[in-house]
Amino acid sequence: MTEAAKAQFIALFSALESTMARFDALLEEEQHVLVHSDIDSLSALTAAKLDISNQLENQFQALRTVAQGSGVPLTPAHLLDETLRALDPQLAEQWQRIRALSQLVKARNASNGQLIETRRHLNDRLFAELSQTQEVPQLYGEDGRVHTRIGGQPFDKA
Repeated sequence: MTEAAKAQFIALFSALESTMARFDALLEEEQHVLVHSDIDSLSALTAAKLDISNQLENQFQALRTVAQGSGVPLTPAHLLDETLRALDPQLAEQWQRIRALSQLVKARNASNGQLIETRRHLNDRLFAELSQTQEVPQLYGEDGRVHTRIGGQPFDKA
């Protein structure tokens, strides 16, 4: 591998690690927002997640291009690990950190997805219950008890 290719790997790994760390922090913030029902903040977080996802995709595409151009195998993973260890042990360690961050991000994203699905399911149930309640309007009588309309007519109409 040429020194230029090695320099490209160093730059790409630094960018990937930094972007992956920012993505993890963003997912952690999203988790906090979901747990504390700060739904108004979700749209800005979603836009930021999309932006960082695009950055990561571009960075991984650049990595694939550099690896292919320099003859470094990306798959299977053990070949990449061996190649990086032979090239530069620090680069190999950085790649392992990137892989670990990637697994953390994947798990956190899946967890956030489950939180969203749970919230959606609870909202659907609530809406279903409210819809049933609206079909049978109820009024409070003078005695403080709930009474339904008789024959679809309000109590104060003849």
